[in-house]
Amino acid sequence: MTAAQKPLKLGCSYGVRFSPDGTRLAVLGRDLVLWDVAARTKLWRGKFIAHMSGMAFSPDGGRLAIKSTTGQLAVVDAGAGQLLVNFQNKKDGEGCGPAWSPCGRYLADGGWDGRLRVRDAQTGEALFTQVHPGEMLRGVCAIDGGRRLLVQHGVKSVDEGQVQPPDYCSVWDWPLQDGGGRRVLSLPGLKSCAPSPDGAYLAVLHHAGGTEFLSMYALADGHCLAKVAVEAGGGTGNGLRWLSDGSALGRVGKGKLLFYGWPGLGVLAQKDFIYPCALDFLPGSPLAAIGSWESGMLMDLNLHKETA
Repeated sequence: MTAAQKPLKLGCSYGVRFSPDGTRLAVLGRDLVLWDVAARTKLWRGKFIAHMSGMAFSPDGGRLAIKSTTGQLAVVDAGAGQLLVNFQNKKDGEGCGPAWSPCGRYLADGGWDGRLRVRDAQTGEALFTQVHPGEMLRGVCAIDGGRRLLVQHGVKSVDEGQVQPPDYCSVWDWPLQDGGGRRVLSLPGLKSCAPSPDGAYLAVLHHAGGTEFLSMYALADGHCLAKVAVEAGGGTGNGLRWLSDGSALGRVGKGKLLFYGWPGLGVLAQKDFIYPCALDFLPGSPLAAIGSWESGMLMDLNLHKETA
């Protein structure tokens, strides 16, 4: 039996993401750092745009798309650690994403202004824009291996005396077309969501009546399959991330990480952690990358073994 390796310190890390083949780990902090997972060595470090806040590997793992808090997008060569293209779109404003198309030619992202955009990943040219008046797009992520796109919609505040519409999620097929998004779930108090690896389920954190819940819905018809009350998060304590085999999902809580089994949403494990803010799992391995505002870690998390 191979002994577990010691945790690897990642430093201040707002985001963590394993490459599609699991050989690399991208860590987004003050700089963007790429690690060799097996060797546990840094391959490169770069600061390609200011105030980086989001990232995504291309389907082949050869490029990294990054987005800033101003909405600016850029694409980096993941092998060489060199900037390939800067979209020069600072005026688009803050938002969510990016997410790649399955062919790797296009990038989608959302804005706090309610705009869903698709751009050419080589030139930055905007090829598609769908405006959602009165909304802010809080999340954009790929599902079904990138074949579909999940968008989380937050409805902005309404005038006094008016009823606040529920937040909702929509699913889009590539290529994106005007009016092509299909609403799959409407839910007041929607905080965050995470589609399962096979695209069958949608895990949702939401609040109602002063209580926070973790619920599971069927993506096909929006049917609620399970619902459990959970401890309220704080700060960035709303992030959700599935294990690659769909057997559990992790949640970024307040000063801790919580892990829930599926089906059932029973608590598998809890791990105290200082200022956690991001989470990702290496497929077929107990390795997990944990982002933290103070110091992230690459470490073993044998969730099922601990509870066997």
